[in-house]
Amino acid sequence: MTTPVVRLALADITATLCTRFDVTTLLEKIASTAHDAYGARGVVIGLLDDGGALRAAVTTPVARAAVDESLLIDGPILESARETAVATVADTTADTRWRTFAAAANAAGVGAVRAFPITSLGVGLGSLAVHAAEPWDTDRPDDVGSTLADLAALALTIGSDDDRRRRPAAAIRDVLAVAVRLAEATGILAELFGEDVDAARDRLRRLARARGMSDTVYAGALVELVDRTPERLASSALVDES
Repeated sequence: MTTPVVRLALADITATLCTRFDVTTLLEKIASTAHDAYGARGVVIGLLDDGGALRAAVTTPVARAAVDESLLIDGPILESARETAVATVADTTADTRWRTFAAAANAAGVGAVRAFPITSLGVGLGSLAVHAAEPWDTDRPDDVGSTLADLAALALTIGSDDDRRRRPAAAIRDVLAVAVRLAEATGILAELFGEDVDAARDRLRRLARARGMSDTVYAGALVELVDRTPERLASSALVDES
């Protein structure tokens, strides 16, 4: 699976994401890499349109020869895209969930289909489906398929050249602002509990986790409390570990 050739292809795709690239061309590279990695009969990248229908955006040559288009957009492939989860017909001669799909796949010489969701921030964008010649087994691990699906999501969401020039600057500003807020909150806890900075930072993590907050959200709440009503800090539930 993760042979030197596949690793090189993954590195090339990742590097391409940092350059000016054509999305369709990169998706074709992703599909081709999946095809080679799994020794597949075909690979399809299906994408959900505005109406929620799945459309075959990119296919490898063997998959394009499929006589039944449903093999590219239905069954586990559609399920994976809509439910943002891996979906599988492990053996097209014995599947009971997608009988029609499995029968058509078997007639086309496909032994198994495994679809990996393409998602961004929890939202389904589509799926990357591998059509294998033989039934699916544990010798075909998911790591390559999942990684390629994630790279496809990045390719689809990374934005235009102008967006990509602006986003790093905005991201840097956000990171620096968060760093200042975390430093303020850590200093508050260090002074309140008479701790050094490292111990105070660990305390901040514990307090945030106990409240189901991220460190950043907790730090913001703590700094806001001190800014508004510093006299309430010592008795605040925000600093209570009991």
